[in-house]
Amino acid sequence: MSPTPSLPDSEALRFRDVHVAFDEGRRRVLAGLTADVSTKELTFIAGASGTGKSVLCRLAVGLLRPDAGQVELWGERVDSRPERELVRLRRQAPYLVQGPALLDWRTLRENVRLADPSASADAVDAALEQVGLLDWADRLPPELGPGAKKRTAIARALVLGPRYLLFDEPTTGLDRKAASQVEEVLASLKARGLGGMVVSHDYRQLKALADRVLVVANKQCAYLGTPEGFLESSAPELRVLTAPFMEGATDG
Repeated sequence: MSPTPSLPDSEALRFRDVHVAFDEGRRRVLAGLTADVSTKELTFIAGASGTGKSVLCRLAVGLLRPDAGQVELWGERVDSRPERELVRLRRQAPYLVQGPALLDWRTLRENVRLADPSASADAVDAALEQVGLLDWADRLPPELGPGAKKRTAIARALVLGPRYLLFDEPTTGLDRKAASQVEEVLASLKARGLGGMVVSHDYRQLKALADRVLVVANKQCAYLGTPEGFLESSAPELRVLTAPFMEGATDG
């Protein structure tokens, strides 16, 4: 898929002919992936398991280096930048892994402040308020359900004042109520103009929240466009992903 030249560097995460392999090159995950992602939008990453969706998040902030190709964020090369120079980018674009990674013996307020020990009390409370947990600020993580723990992890990223967020399966393992609370946070952040990349298998969530969808298939970018275009496409590599969801939606 050809790049989008109209997207300015100040709003772009760019992947150029990116190749990634694991197991000493025996397992190729990406082979020539090229895509321009707007950091002003909420972009969902879709694809079958093991196709490299989470790899894109890690590449975006230099947690993984490509074997070949280039990765740029806001006009800055990520793939060739020294590790010490990536700290600033990672603060501007925090990567939220699937697990909340909270310290059980620290309160929610203390867990959030760990991201930035210099953050003011007001900034920490504002971050917790954005995810609906200010009233729980002095509670410990074991007192929370898994959804609230994930929202706390989002607050920990927000206290950094980010320009962009990277989410790896933010609602995996949550029941419908807890997932809905996380989705409400994503919708709120989107309404405030904070863009993000969301790795997800949940196409109901994708349909409701995504501005754009990037599909990884055959080790490349197989689609980059609207959620409607993705869900309604007749292309075989997309239909194999969307058919179960679309058939269920029709039956329902």
